[in-house]
Amino acid sequence: MFVKHYFYPTVKEFMNQDVSKLFLTSTLRDAVVLFQHNKVKLIPVVNSHDQLIGIMTHSALFKALLQDVSMNKSIVPFIKHQVVTVKENDFLYDVRQLLTNNKIGHAVVINKDNCVSGILDTTNIIKAYRSKSELLTSKLEMTKKLKHTLQTVLDTTYDGYIVIDHKGKIKNINETACEFLRKPKNKLLGQPSSYIIPELKLEDVLSIDFQGEKLEAMVIGQHRCLVIKSKIYENEQLVGAMAKIIYQNLNKWKHAVSKLDDLEKEVFYCHEERSLSSSTPFNLENILTKNKQMESMKRLARQSASSFSNVLLLGESGTGKELFARGIHVTSNRSGRFVKVNCAAVPNELWESEFFGYTEGAFTGAKRGGKPGKFEIAHNGTLFLDEIGDMPLAMQGKLLRVLQEREFERVGGNETIKVNIRIIAATNKNLEQMVANHEFREDLYYRLNVIVINIPPLRERKEDIPLLATSITKKFSRLMGLGEVTISKAAIHLLSSHNWPGNVRELENTIERAINCVNSDTLDAEHFSEYIKSKKWSESQSSLNILKPTIQMHPQEKLTPEFFRFNINKTEKETIEMALKQTGGNRTAAAKLLGISRSQFYKKLNKFESEMGLLQ
Repeated sequence: MFVKHYFYPTVKEFMNQDVSKLFLTSTLRDAVVLFQHNKVKLIPVVNSHDQLIGIMTHSALFKALLQDVSMNKSIVPFIKHQVVTVKENDFLYDVRQLLTNNKIGHAVVINKDNCVSGILDTTNIIKAYRSKSELLTSKLEMTKKLKHTLQTVLDTTYDGYIVIDHKGKIKNINETACEFLRKPKNKLLGQPSSYIIPELKLEDVLSIDFQGEKLEAMVIGQHRCLVIKSKIYENEQLVGAMAKIIYQNLNKWKHAVSKLDDLEKEVFYCHEERSLSSSTPFNLENILTKNKQMESMKRLARQSASSFSNVLLLGESGTGKELFARGIHVTSNRSGRFVKVNCAAVPNELWESEFFGYTEGAFTGAKRGGKPGKFEIAHNGTLFLDEIGDMPLAMQGKLLRVLQEREFERVGGNETIKVNIRIIAATNKNLEQMVANHEFREDLYYRLNVIVINIPPLRERKEDIPLLATSITKKFSRLMGLGEVTISKAAIHLLSSHNWPGNVRELENTIERAINCVNSDTLDAEHFSEYIKSKKWSESQSSLNILKPTIQMHPQEKLTPEFFRFNINKTEKETIEMALKQTGGNRTAAAKLLGISRSQFYKKLNKFESEMGLLQ
């Protein structure tokens, strides 16, 4: 029985209430799906009355993978029945002892009816500490106990935790992390994390570009580890960042992690395809533009919609190729469905079964009655092959046969299935160059290259930015239930100054990020200035880093010392010209940009002055 403590938060206030559950009828594949999409540490297993039977953990799933158990098998042999539980109305301070005694960082929460109502973990307790500490400032002793509880919870987990403040200095660290770094806590607290653990780059989490939670695999010192990074907010203000370091027993699970990665890719692909194939229709009129070239591409798309000819959509990532594809399908009035296949996401072993389907018994685990492939599903409709440049050569030949003969057989079957489909393919790659490099079939390229729609990047149609920014702002303010959020002229002017290498998708993400952070009903320039500034700096550095000598030579040509001197001088000259252009002729700034002293810069400048005609 827990002792009641007043002025202290309860479990119910801070537990994760949106909890996915497994059942005795669930399979290991079901567990993979839930672990991947919910990013949880454990999943409760319940009966038909929602009462707790046990839990499924990552370790149990790894055990199954190591034993090469079929993913269609039941989870029952891998359920952990000894589970630590707490009640909704238990106080977090009292739960501390329970977590400490069991050396765990999480517990299943049950209600008065003994039904599962949530999960409590270390993150919840840290959140409780941060949100309640201000309310307890008049009760200093309670605050000390709360901090002690937080540290105790951190020290009982097997993972390393490092917390930094808004200046990048280590504010808190648990014993596991100290052991990992082989340094005592008093030598770490207050030190810049960039100095103590430069590989971690935890200070990057404090930037405006970092959103959500990020999982990375990296090497720190002698250890291979997994790191989860996230921001820490207090009263909606960014106050720091946290890193969770998982490094113990990673080698033991190497095979299992690899197999799980493959399964997660399969699950993600199937989930994505199901959601996209049932998306709301998109009309060509919904593509907003004032740009002449873009209007011309819309007209071509509209005119070609009723044709049966294949369409090839070309353009950079984020320009709206899928929107054109959906718009063409809707305008075509074809009776069948619009079915999308992301060629870059299909696992190698799934290509044939995904495209052609399979018969019952075609392979182990095949569904009873078989399964139709994308060609069958798209019959009388449109099959959109996104990122066609990533399709393996072997599959390109089989696709070509279907395009030519309009028929195929399911995997494991003999029956010929005839289809009537319209193919729309899209890519951001240079297919002509890939054909020349024997990376893409020439015959397939000419089959697809019938009606070509080349979508211009956003930097070439900046007159569309005000129109797009206004529309995107309205969309997200409506989706988030924020009423009418507007975007100021100053903000639009700032957005129009950016080149948007990620095109409309980047613009959309930037506005969505700003709407999530704004505390008023107007998006202003200040809400974007930091992002634009950091992007421009990154682009300017990239433009200097990619500069390479433009040397033209025959493979058999003998290279003389004069040849090398000429090309070195030429490259130096081009670099100095670029630096001066970047800094508007400011020589001191140009020297700083190039990373050399003023005297070195002037020495090189004098060398090329008469030849280059630089600013006097």
